[in-house]
Amino acid sequence: MRKAGFFLMFLFLIFTLSSCNLSTNPCSNIKEKNLKDALKIDFDRIIEKNEIKGTNLCQIVIQRGGGLNIFYAYPDGKTFIFGDIYKDGVFLSKATLERIQEKSFKNFQSEIEKIVAFSYKPEGANKYVYMITDPDCPFCERAKNSIKQWADSRKVEVKVIFFPLERLHPQAKDKAVRAVCSGMQFNDYLNSKWTGQQCSQGVKKIEESIALMNKININGTPSFISFNGKRIIGFSPEGLDSIIN
Repeated sequence: MRKAGFFLMFLFLIFTLSSCNLSTNPCSNIKEKNLKDALKIDFDRIIEKNEIKGTNLCQIVIQRGGGLNIFYAYPDGKTFIFGDIYKDGVFLSKATLERIQEKSFKNFQSEIEKIVAFSYKPEGANKYVYMITDPDCPFCERAKNSIKQWADSRKVEVKVIFFPLERLHPQAKDKAVRAVCSGMQFNDYLNSKWTGQQCSQGVKKIEESIALMNKININGTPSFISFNGKRIIGFSPEGLDSIIN
């Protein structure tokens, strides 16, 4: 009887292990090289491969050209769905992007704080946003006075970071460097007082700003990151309200 019991236990263990093998993540079969070949595109790397329970789909997050792309694939790695998927009351791509962005913010927050050029803090402010701007960005220029009005009404500090997009605005980096070297403050920024001379400290800070913004996948201006890691691209009072609440 004892031998029979050991034999039955052995069979149970074999069945259990087999069941575990059958329930492994199907997304693990999707490899970077195969994905590039199937999509006929190049990208930097796969960030995540998430199984979507109950759908036989994998959510793929890739880093490509300084940004993140999210799409969906069947485990065969040959059939794809591009666009967001709505499941259980949640837009999956949007939720994943926000989670990755908030995690990235937490990982780099101390470095982000070091590249702030100057700030505007209304009396009574107890929240803050980082405003990422380009000195020659026309949208930033049109929005800056409205941003001050929003900050005053919501009692939110605005911390300004320069992110010159050199391919679009060849003179923007020079302006940003001179602004740092001259000790530009928020009122100077509002009045477009781009004065001063270049200095090594300014060059270093702006180069660090550019490198860090690329690292956390900021690719447009104006962009805003709130104290909780939520972000938006482009200015609207409603958009800023959504990331501080």
